[in-house]
Amino acid sequence: TTIFPKAKERNDDIYVITNSGDRLDVLAQQFYGDSSLWWIIARANNIGKGDLTVPLGKQIRIPFNFITIVSEYNQLNS
Repeated sequence: TTIFPKAKERNDDIYVITNSGDRLDVLAQQFYGDSSLWWIIARANNIGKGDLTVPLGKQIRIPFNFITIVSEYNQLNS
């Protein structure tokens, strides 16, 4: 079983309004340089269960501290 850490809200998080064509993996590539980190954005916004699309026009949070979140993920799943 894979354990995903919580993406706690922080003051340095980024907020965006989704546009046509936005997907979790595309946003992860844009903000993190790695599309495989889509799960961080999904977890932070409680979306992406079985689908990488995001609702059009919805404000979503992009956790800025993704390196810390990935580190915690690795610790939880080692």
